Parts: sequence; C-alpha cells; structure tokens
Amino acid sequence: MALIMEYMHAGNLRDMLLNKRIVMTWVLRLRFCSEIANGISFLHNISEKKPVVHGDLKPSNILLSEKLHCKIAGFGEAKLLELTKPRKASSEQNNIQTELVFSAPEQLSGNCRPAKEQDTYSFALIIYTILARELPISGFSSTSNYLENVKQGGRPDTKHIEICENSSTAEKQDRDILKCLESAMSRCWLQEPNSRPNMLGIRDELSCLLNQQSQENILRGVSAALSEIRINRPENQHRSVPLSSFNTLTGTFIQGEAWFKSSLTCCLFIQ
Repeated sequence: MALIMEYMHAGNLRDMLLNKRIVMTWVLRLRFCSEIANGISFLHNISEKKPVVHGDLKPSNILLSEKLHCKIAGFGEAKLLELTKPRKASSEQNNIQTELVFSAPEQLSGNCRPAKEQDTYSFALIIYTILARELPISGFSSTSNYLENVKQGGRPDTKHIEICENSSTAEKQDRDILKCLESAMSRCWLQEPNSRPNMLGIRDELSCLLNQQSQENILRGVSAALSEIRINRPENQHRSVPLSSFNTLTGTFIQGEAWFKSSLTCCLFIQ
C-alpha cells in the first residue's frame, strides 16, 4: 500500500501560525482543526485490526495546499499498533527536547506502547497553537520546565485564548467556534489516556460546526490569509525526495531516497 501526496504549495501550518502578519479568521481555524481531525481519525480507523498511530503530530507536519487545505505528513514515526512493543525514549530523543513538545505525558515518561490516545493529545496541542498562535512552550522559562510541567499534569498557558474569548469585538459565531475548539482541546489533553475521546467523535463535532458556516465566510478567510502567503511553485520538476518504507515484519520505517517528480512530497509504502 502506498500513500502519495501532491506538492503542498503553502508550506506548513507552523510557519503560517507564527507569522502574525497573516490574517486568520476563526472559521479558517475551524477548518484547519476539522481537516486535521478527519485525517487522524482516518489513520486510527484505517483497519479494525491494524490501526495506524502517527506518533509525531505537530504543526510542522501539517502541510497546506494552494487553497489552504490540510494534509498530514511526517510519517517517520508512524506505527501499526498490532506490531509495536513498549519503547523507551533514547538519550538522543531526550536531547532533542523541542521535538517532544507535542508529545503526550506518558510518552515523556518513556517505556510506553504507541497508542491512538497519544495522537489525540498531540491534536489538542495543535488546536492550542491554532487558537493562541503561540507554541505550547510560550510562557515557560525553558523547554525542560515545560516538559516537566506536562508530566505533572500542567498544560500550556491559555491566557492568549482567554483574551480572544472575552473580546467584545468578537462576533457570536466566532465565539461559538472558539468555545467548541476549546472544549475539544481540553478533553483531548486529559492526563489519563483512557479519558481522552475517540477522534471519530471529535471529527464529527468539528465537521458538524464547519458545515454550519457559510461557504462565503470560509472563502473570505482563505483569501485573507493567502494575501500574506508566498505560494511556492517548484522550478525543478524532477528531484530526489525522501521515501519511508514500512517493514511489516519489524514494525519499523526504513528511510531511503527515490527519484520522483516534485509534486510528490511524501510517499509511504507498506510492504
């Protein structure tokens, strides 16, 4: 089985969120969250016997199309649950603390089996980043302090979100979107993995709210954001891009190189 993705012209979600010059309407933020939830729930339910855990969900692994639709990338840590064993964080992983910011508390403690609930937690932090337009570590003196806080049950500072929620200039529709996303976020980042919701339910909630929004407002939000985004168009139509080959016997991905057209940004082969 192979997953092939087209070239994503607008880069990644992290760069867009942290660029404060880009206007981002609440309905556009809702569409981001809805599409990401849809992708995660698809992975978790791709097979009843062999669901896939992404394992590295974060804004930089969410790619954006020319019309600002989201695609999940970065499958180097993805695992089939049937084949995985408990694993401990290596010393190399511990040294790269910034890569752990979107990891669930049980992942930070090490020696845990990859699970769908870990993706659910990471999704909550993606929602936070979309709402606050700040990384979760904002307000902490260091990344290590943030990670220790998460292990103890702490979460990112929500003061930026609260300011938006209490704004007198926000329309009721925007406040309803914010309230819905905050609710999903708070449920998805619960400390106890078994208490986190199934992503199918979150997907349906966000999709239902998105369907209530007018297409005109959605397109207006896309146009406003695109006015400040530099769309990248590849000049070289043939170049070498990374491949990830999944070995079903060992349950691991093997990195390689292959010659493909530049329209292919990610290839995932399961043998």
